[in-house]
Amino acid sequence: MNYKKSRYNVTVRTEDGARLFNARTGAIVELSEMDPLFPQFEETWSRETFQLSDHEWFSALKDANFIIPEDLNEIPDYIESFNARQRSTDKMSLIVLPTEQCNFRCVYCYEKFLKPEMNEETQDALKKYITKTMERVHGFSIEWFGGEPLVGIDVMRNISVHTVAAAREHNVPFAASITTNGYLLTPEVFEEAVNEWKILRYQITIDGPRDFHNQRRLLGTGGSTYDQIIENLRYIAQSDHPELLYSIRMNVDRENLKTVPEFARIIKDVVGDDRRARFYVRPTWGESKFELLTNFEQRSLRKQIVDVCTEVGLYLYDSDLILNPRLGMCYAADPRSLVIGPDGNVYKCTSAFELPENLVGRLENDGTVKIDQEKFSLWVESSIEKYPQCRRCAVLPICNSGHCPKIQVTKPREMRTRPVCPPYKDEIKLLVGGAFQEEPVKEFV
Repeated sequence: MNYKKSRYNVTVRTEDGARLFNARTGAIVELSEMDPLFPQFEETWSRETFQLSDHEWFSALKDANFIIPEDLNEIPDYIESFNARQRSTDKMSLIVLPTEQCNFRCVYCYEKFLKPEMNEETQDALKKYITKTMERVHGFSIEWFGGEPLVGIDVMRNISVHTVAAAREHNVPFAASITTNGYLLTPEVFEEAVNEWKILRYQITIDGPRDFHNQRRLLGTGGSTYDQIIENLRYIAQSDHPELLYSIRMNVDRENLKTVPEFARIIKDVVGDDRRARFYVRPTWGESKFELLTNFEQRSLRKQIVDVCTEVGLYLYDSDLILNPRLGMCYAADPRSLVIGPDGNVYKCTSAFELPENLVGRLENDGTVKIDQEKFSLWVESSIEKYPQCRRCAVLPICNSGHCPKIQVTKPREMRTRPVCPPYKDEIKLLVGGAFQEEPVKEFV
């Protein structure tokens, strides 16, 4: 049988040879030019077709889907598998806002802090919805968001205890996560969250060394926040919960950009060799008292953070997120994902609450969710079959032609096109070529 290379392969030259990444499976292999078989591999790999017997490495590459049968057309095969996933109803994911209030007043925050804590009536409706959903799914997850979700800790406790019990009763795998500023995540709260609420994924934002962070992420009363967050983070890093994963996010503007290497070393000192920790940076966006990065600076930042994490020995969150085809699609484009506001309104996106199209439904008192299908479809309709350039793209399984559906929704219907993606492709190549991997890649040496 003749074989060919998968169209979803990405090849990156490295100092020691090359790395291959497959965007459909997420597999990565490292090829060493020190191996005497490497020159023969390069020559054979340049052909359009070949047989497995043509090179000693090809059987292993076939097992990892880098090599496929010549008669397999991957485009319709992938589109069908993607559409089947979109139609599936076996899992459900909720992003729940127990409150829109926050104890911080970050200088760049886009939220308006309009809605108070979720009342008991809405909590009861949400618990009914969760129970009904557990009866029909094979997987369920909640991400706690805000505002600052821990400001609404009583709501979190009430909903979490109910959800854990319902998942146990119906034998449904349950996972929870939280996006938090970390200030209220004291050791006592953290232990309760892990042990009782099953929150095993954490995102905590710290915007650089103490002075820089305290200029950006201050308490609503004006006080500093850095030392308390770092103290809480140290406890997490020393905790005994092997199933835990947590990430430290740094929002970067033109002023704190220069502190990225220094801050990465600070975080390395805090987390040590904890394999559960991840680090990543994102450009500040929207409005801020500090000047935003230019496009050139954003591109430079992407390479800098890969190099810094590799040098310091921090695991890079982007490797988990961007190089994992199961996680690449935005939650807002997933039909099985809903955002529940503290007042029972149902949304698709957490960064567009002011957008009329984002209000897609309502949680009713009896535990049902009424969906506006016209608005809902704006977020979840697939663009794969609309754009030939996407169908041919090597990294299609990562973004699924819709890396940010908000970009599509906010344009007039007649002007909706896919997001501009070259920087995304560049980022994938950077991560494949230089990211500090969680597990050693398979080496052919």
